[in-house]
Amino acid sequence: MTDLTAYEQSWLNVVDGLRGSPGITVMRDLKGDIDPTAGDVAEAFEELADWENITLDPSLQENHFRFSELGSQWKTVEPYAFVAGEFRLTPIAHVIHEDPPSFASSLYSDDERRLGSELRIIDEAPYTGAGTFAALRLQSGVENPEIWFTDHRQGLWKMNLDYSGYFETLQLTKGAYDWQHLFTEAPLASREFEITVGRLKNMLDALPRIFPDHDYGSLRQRLVERIG
Repeated sequence: MTDLTAYEQSWLNVVDGLRGSPGITVMRDLKGDIDPTAGDVAEAFEELADWENITLDPSLQENHFRFSELGSQWKTVEPYAFVAGEFRLTPIAHVIHEDPPSFASSLYSDDERRLGSELRIIDEAPYTGAGTFAALRLQSGVENPEIWFTDHRQGLWKMNLDYSGYFETLQLTKGAYDWQHLFTEAPLASREFEITVGRLKNMLDALPRIFPDHDYGSLRQRLVERIG
């Protein structure tokens, strides 16, 4: 059996923590085998530099996982506020060689479609069919790639998180729907984001009670600042 890194074990703890919590019902989870090709991160970065003239910061290699797939779809149970979420992660060694996501929907502008050609999905919610995903943006001359998110309702949003920060926060939120909008410039105080704000409030009510060993204080403060 392949030994896991501490970072890989931390992700198994997220999946197993959801499965083992009495406050959560898990509809499905994914715990793929270790894929040796996903561990060739340095080689993948070199290929990206050679083939596409895109050089990524070596620090992105520090915390990576080698699971062929990893994810979960879940929801809370009573008496907790209703929260649902999902995530499915792709190893960065594979991400940078994937095709960009489709932007065929009329939801996206021509500018967003052009930007979309530079995106590679790192996390998605495939089970609901909602089409949401987060992606890193591969650009020549940009070593620390931007992270973008679409809720498939209001277009594309740049996130105020880097690659490592995205996954660190995902471990807290467990993929609760719309958590990413805490870190976009979406106008959360506006009427069109009422559903999103409701989801975020429920998340920050239920998850700290279900997972009391985690600190959600910074996320609560961010929501207060965003909605005024």
